[in-house]
Amino acid sequence: MNIEKALRNYLNNKGAKINYERFATIVKSNGNNAANVIFKLVNEEVDAIDDNKSLDRCVEVLKYLGVILTNCDNLNRKIIERKLGKLDEKLDRIELEDKNIYNIKHLKSEFNKIRRQLYKLEELVDTKDTKKYDLMQYLINELKQVEYIEYSVKFMPSLLNVKDKDERSLFRNLIKKYTENVENYNEENLAYYLNLISFIINQDKFILSNQEKKNCLNDINKCIDKLSYSKKKAKKNKEGLVWLEKLLNLLMKLNNKNRDIYDVASKYNIQVYFSDNIIEEARLVHIPKEGKMLDRKVLNDYIITIDKSSSIEIDDGLSCRMLPNGNYLLGVHIASVLGYFSYESDIVKEALKRDKTIYLSAIYQVKENDFSRIIPIFPYSFAAQDASLIEGMPKLARTYYFELDKSGNVVKEDFIKSIIHSNKRMTYDEVDDILKNGTDNSNLLETITNLKEITDILDKKSKGSDLYNSIKENTIDTTGLRVRKNGSENIVYQCMLLTGTKVAEFFYNNNYPCLYRVYETNEENDKKLEALINELSSNYGGKIYKNLFQLIQGIYPTGWYATSGSNYGLGVEHYCHCTSELRRSADIVVEHALEICHDNIPNSNDLKELKKEIETRAHEINSKEKNIEWFVKDYQKVFHR
Repeated sequence: MNIEKALRNYLNNKGAKINYERFATIVKSNGNNAANVIFKLVNEEVDAIDDNKSLDRCVEVLKYLGVILTNCDNLNRKIIERKLGKLDEKLDRIELEDKNIYNIKHLKSEFNKIRRQLYKLEELVDTKDTKKYDLMQYLINELKQVEYIEYSVKFMPSLLNVKDKDERSLFRNLIKKYTENVENYNEENLAYYLNLISFIINQDKFILSNQEKKNCLNDINKCIDKLSYSKKKAKKNKEGLVWLEKLLNLLMKLNNKNRDIYDVASKYNIQVYFSDNIIEEARLVHIPKEGKMLDRKVLNDYIITIDKSSSIEIDDGLSCRMLPNGNYLLGVHIASVLGYFSYESDIVKEALKRDKTIYLSAIYQVKENDFSRIIPIFPYSFAAQDASLIEGMPKLARTYYFELDKSGNVVKEDFIKSIIHSNKRMTYDEVDDILKNGTDNSNLLETITNLKEITDILDKKSKGSDLYNSIKENTIDTTGLRVRKNGSENIVYQCMLLTGTKVAEFFYNNNYPCLYRVYETNEENDKKLEALINELSSNYGGKIYKNLFQLIQGIYPTGWYATSGSNYGLGVEHYCHCTSELRRSADIVVEHALEICHDNIPNSNDLKELKKEIETRAHEINSKEKNIEWFVKDYQKVFHR
């Protein structure tokens, strides 16, 4: 790989970031050259600063220096230290000399981002042998890439047991970081640190003395006391207390490391590994290049993706603009599995057999020195790289266009096979921040504003069951897909709901076979349960109230797949899953039906064969879903997660 070209493309928004682990492998033998390339590129970006330029990508490129300092032995650290100092001096000089040319407030803001990273790197330049603790702190708190931490520990297991200058273990300080995030309540950081703590606990080389374990438990108990010293405090901090309970469950099982996921998975016919031929088929996938394909339209829409920061498969993108007639043109762009592989291919058959990607509450060891927290339906190389809607890369998609008027009525729709480029990868928090504070990026602001306006209108038209939504919001979905009715999450929810509804209506209106997602229940029972919950919620709170939904979930009807039926929970007559093909097999079946019924003109034999196929898949998926549900519960019990 040409490191300079790859990093330059990333800086120019023409390519994706290089995986830290891959970068470490490439530069291990010549870190000095790689460091020189990084300094050259960053200096060029700083020299080209203007009032509108952001240096966020520069900061990310500088983080690769941390990877070099961590992994390369034959470094000229003195030269790196000198270049860090010169870059800092350059920032000062530009600020001083050009303060009358640029917006000085913008200039200071962007340069301070660089400075903060420079200071952290300067701490790493010191002798590697005496700075292992600082190295781990950098990996954990700056790079924040669990995969890269796993990679580093694989080659330097001693990093697990390093201590700071006060002889406090890295693990104890990690616990302290966790409790700080509980007190300030940052759910995203808590999930990250909990997964990291779980990873460390599961390492054979990890050692924690009894005294240090007691210290960790004392730190947690102090945090519990602080959050719950009164009933009023406990109620206010109930979410944080739940996270502390998760942490305590981990620590209490600290010495119980001999657990094998296969003992649990095999009971439910859950396949964890992929066979060699499936991995090879994924490796040989045809990657779309720039330019046209005969059966696909190249789109120039401004497209964003909205996911959790930890998401691996980016399978849906959104675009939205105002038309001259005042209507909205909403585009929902879904990664197309069948654009890359035929429905009859072995890799698709394997995905159909697995049913859906299973998201677990903590990582597990799948083989020696290899860890994961999901059981996917596709190999990582395909789902997370080749098909994933990575920013700036051409990807094959199914695009669903909806023209909506100011009342949220769909006045026109169009389903096309497309080649798209995602313009911006966003997290839920980042979108919420823009909704609140705005952004200088006019395309991004316009898109998010339009999405918020039209999905707010759609939300008001929604006729779904409140009880159904409450159960979905308060219980775990093993696909990692969430139902939330606020801010950025509601944008995604409403767009996916509209798409699933309109695709299902296409099949129903044309009398074509479809794999519908069906949810039917007794409305009278619903009303009685809602009344009971409203009564209980006014008298109880916190864990008791949340457990109530988990109890109801156990006795309440669940959705299933069928060739006919309505979805009372969502409040629609016809609905199908079609927006998450990298994670759910049902969505692939629906794309297969679209290939036959939408992309072509089906004959009676085509429809007969399709109906038979859908009936078979509906039965298989329904049977598999119960096994997955039991497996996840058993996993949590055995692994104490």
